[in-house]
Amino acid sequence: MKLINKRNFVSIVCIFFTLITCGKLLLEKAYGFTDKYYTDNIFTILAFSVLITLILSLHFYLQKFPFLLVLIAQYALTVGIVFLAIFIHGQFSENAPTAYWDMFISITIPFIVGALAYYICFFVQIKKANRILEELE
Repeated sequence: MKLINKRNFVSIVCIFFTLITCGKLLLEKAYGFTDKYYTDNIFTILAFSVLITLILSLHFYLQKFPFLLVLIAQYALTVGIVFLAIFIHGQFSENAPTAYWDMFISITIPFIVGALAYYICFFVQIKKANRILEELE
């Protein structure tokens, strides 16, 4: 995975979307579950993919802060936006009693997977760049 920038934002969203959707479909197939809200859930996964990619891409602007603080802040921002969306949705229609918990789990798993993939690639590229700089000196 490349570092997220303006040129590759859409392709990274597509990668996240595809991986999360495939994971959802495999889990449903393994458990024999038929999703009656399939279309709604696919668009929710797309929204999560855009949101997570957007928030992870902010890392570039937050490099002066400690990594762990940035990661926690990105996760908190992601969960906060999702909970705000649930709250707003609840003002117009009825939410399930477990809506917040379900969405917390639904956003945590993709965020952790996406953040791990992104930051592992990020640190590998930094290590590679440092090695090249050492060779030039």
